[in-house]
Amino acid sequence: MKYIIMCGVLTTLTLQVFANGNSEKTVTVTLRVPTAANVQPVFADLAAAFAQKHPNITLEPVFGASGALSTQIRNGAPADLFLAADMGFAEAFFRDGLAAEPARAYTRGLLILWTTKNFPAGWDLNVLKTPAVVKVALANPETAPYGRATMEAISALGFLASVQPKIVQAQSIAQTVQLTQTAADVGFINKSALYSPELAPRSTEGVHWVAVPDSTYTPILQGFVVLKSTVHPEAACAFADFLLSPEAKAVFAKYGYKEP
Repeated sequence: MKYIIMCGVLTTLTLQVFANGNSEKTVTVTLRVPTAANVQPVFADLAAAFAQKHPNITLEPVFGASGALSTQIRNGAPADLFLAADMGFAEAFFRDGLAAEPARAYTRGLLILWTTKNFPAGWDLNVLKTPAVVKVALANPETAPYGRATMEAISALGFLASVQPKIVQAQSIAQTVQLTQTAADVGFINKSALYSPELAPRSTEGVHWVAVPDSTYTPILQGFVVLKSTVHPEAACAFADFLLSPEAKAVFAKYGYKEP
């Protein structure tokens, strides 16, 4: 069955249905949510906050690069909502008639340069031009918005000629973190990764990471859409509404994101 989804109408309808006796206590729904890899450290807390309002709607995330996830959805992978790492991938679903409403921004990501090496105190982005850095990890700019932002920043900072020969490329921002840990001297990653248990021991600013000025890259506004292919439109719209709520914004802020 195909649904024409207008979330404002469906959210109101859902509340009315629940009020008439078909409460969430007796209805269990699982939403499949392809989600940009950079949101992975946030998702458990996001799901927990959502569950406080909708205890019988379960979120099932599938993490990956936005481009790869987009392709999977278009090839028929089951999905109710799509949380991308930029607006472009999400907006394309509306433009192509696969979402009934335009993409909306749910958060704004920040880019940092991270290392597991012991650089001298006070190191900064200029380390990229030194012999101390032989390999620089970044996400594929064709499929990962954080990779695209990295290339913009490198160019804007005048580092492209120095960095280009050192680049080792990952397919997603999550893989960039792994590559930085195992095979590169530094990596351009999402700031939110610092809040994962894996990276927490190496999350001191000025020692393990430095910020990339956000003036050097297009703001990483992360967009989402409710897909027409959803089989749970009311539940999908409830989660969409939650993503724009103060509660969700507070969760994202805890993990180094900014409001859109």
